[in-house]
Order: sequence, then structure tokens, then C-alpha cells
Amino acid sequence: MIISKYKENYIAYLEINDEKLKEYYETNRSDYKKEEVKASHILFKTVDDNVKPISDEDKKEAKKKAKDILVRAKNGENFASLAKEYSEDTVSGNNGGDLGYFGKGVMVPEFEKVAFELQAGEISDLVESKFGYHIIKVMDKVNEIIPFEDVKNQIKVNLETDSYKEKIEQLEKGTKIEKYEKNIKNIKNIKK
Repeated sequence: MIISKYKENYIAYLEINDEKLKEYYETNRSDYKKEEVKASHILFKTVDDNVKPISDEDKKEAKKKAKDILVRAKNGENFASLAKEYSEDTVSGNNGGDLGYFGKGVMVPEFEKVAFELQAGEISDLVESKFGYHIIKVMDKVNEIIPFEDVKNQIKVNLETDSYKEKIEQLEKGTKIEKYEKNIKNIKNIKK
């Protein structure tokens, strides 16, 4: 209870007002950048269901099939229909290849790199990943800064938590802390 009250008083002492929050937000604006892509894909696997590589012959066949479908997609055939019919990613394939919105660090690097380079409406060339050959179509891109009002409370909590943590570390450095294991065990036994 003492520690909880100390923390409460310490945070009240900080007096973090809107001006300080706004200043932090402006200084760290890049932390509040929302960069996402909405994409669909058609996958031609080069691994089996246990993620083991398929034979070289089967891999060549998958690449040939992928190239044929790529030509059809780039010639204007309905991408969602092609994904439903040919994609070996059954989850997204059933939804026309739709992967929804995703940010960086979610997809495998080869896939992500191409998806973030394409513009909305563009279709990639074949993209090879550890899962196989992908044909990617970017449906939408989001590249915006999250408004201050949407992150204001989060910033306040982060500043309070970080400041309190620093204060405790500072207090621990200048203090000799002794643990009385016998007393701690007795307290644990009393609770039982």
C-alpha cells in the first residue's frame, strides 16, 4: 500500500499537462506514423503442408503455373476470381486473396518489401518467398500520422510509467536494499 501511495503521489507531482504531452508528441511524431498496406495475393506453394520443400520438378511446375496466372492478372482478369481458383493459400484464396491491412514486420521480408513499394491498384511480378511464388495486388495504402487526440492518453501513461521507473531505479542505486528471506517466507506462509 505504501508503494502504491508513493507512486500515486509521484505521478501527481509530475504535473503532466496537455502542453507537455503535445510537446512530446511533436518531438516524437515519427513514433505515431501509421503505415499500412491492404493487399491480396495468389500463392503457388513450393513447400508442402509441413513446410518442407517440394521436388525441383514440382517447383518448376509451380513457377510455370504462377507465370501463366500472372500474365492473366496483368491483362486485366479479375484478381479475386483468379485467387479463388488458383491460390494455394486456402484461407485468403477463399476471400479472393484478400490479406486485409497489415503493417511492416508482419509478412515475410520478400513479400513485405514488394507490397510496400507497389502503388494502390498495381500488381507485382512473381515474388519468391520461403512459402512459394506470390502474385501481389495492392488494394490500398495508408501513410498518415495518428492525430494527437487519439494518442494523448497513451502518451500520458507512457510518460508517467517511464518517469516513475527512472525514479525507482535512481532510488535503488543510492540505497542499500536487504532482503530478509526468513520474513518473506513467513509472510507467504501466513497468506496460505
